[in-house]
Amino acid sequence: MSVNSSRVALFACCLVLGGCPQEGVPGRQSGRLEGQVVGSGSPRGDAYVFLFAPGEGPPKGPATPRSVTAVPELRRSAGDSRFLFAELVPGPYRLWGFLDVNGDVDLSVDVLAQPGAGDSVSEAGVEVEVPAGSFVERELMLTRRMHHGPPAFRVTGEGTDGGVVTVPDSPLALTSLNVEADGLGLLRGEEARFFVRLRDADGDGSADDLNGDGVPELFPQFFLRFVPRPGQAVPLQTDGGASQVIVPLVINPVPFVTLLQGDVTREASATSVQLFVIPVALAGVTPLASIPVGEYQLWALSAEGAFWYVPNALGSRDSEALRSQALRFQIVRGGSPDGGNPAR
Repeated sequence: MSVNSSRVALFACCLVLGGCPQEGVPGRQSGRLEGQVVGSGSPRGDAYVFLFAPGEGPPKGPATPRSVTAVPELRRSAGDSRFLFAELVPGPYRLWGFLDVNGDVDLSVDVLAQPGAGDSVSEAGVEVEVPAGSFVERELMLTRRMHHGPPAFRVTGEGTDGGVVTVPDSPLALTSLNVEADGLGLLRGEEARFFVRLRDADGDGSADDLNGDGVPELFPQFFLRFVPRPGQAVPLQTDGGASQVIVPLVINPVPFVTLLQGDVTREASATSVQLFVIPVALAGVTPLASIPVGEYQLWALSAEGAFWYVPNALGSRDSEALRSQALRFQIVRGGSPDGGNPAR
């Protein structure tokens, strides 16, 4: 299984026209980036514009932006779609954005800080170099319409009442999870459902079977992402940064085989899916000798690049309806919470 996602999405610094201030470099003049948001026929909704590091950010995968700004609906409806990033540290950036038609974006919560059903997004990001002491002007085209919203979910069934789901690290254990699509009353534009389709990452028209087990892979992709605590080591990348360690999960394909008929252009919808844990840990695409014990997040990634994960910041809100978003996941040694496992 290949997962083209690292860390979390669109944390926002501010919503003012000038974007998020960045700390300047002593003795070096700042730069400026300005332009117009164009391409959407609807004046409805606020437009959000992001600056990422070169090569990062949607649609390539979730990433943390360097700066963010907004073009409010009030200004857009008056014919003013300007955006401006002032006082930028000079250097290369990647410009990307979307139009929040449904008004359900909340930039204080990363799982809600992304486009949803009916929103317009940049087809691809714009690579731009911001020189010192000068400004660059770019247009941002919002031409691609999102068909579906983020794959929001909650985990149901046995083992969820205590607030922690434990998963044994044993390769002999068969662990399954049941997840139910749930917009939590926060996502608009469509009924909360999983939109299941065959994975075709290389665009050759044939379904992917990366692990060679004879079963085609499906979107949404699900995986457990390791959240190491202090003292828990993870493999390093070539640049010295920590690798993302995941444990893959697969959707039970039986309910969808007949509906999809091997056609990568078809799509089936479901209110719930059954997941099976694959007992192997991957650092990137490299299998590890053993699965790290400890805390994990359960992630879902849609075919359009939208994501959801649990536990998330919504689970800390004082709402009974959002308690499902606080559910924790722990992989334990040999199936025993006390068998050499980190303290909770």
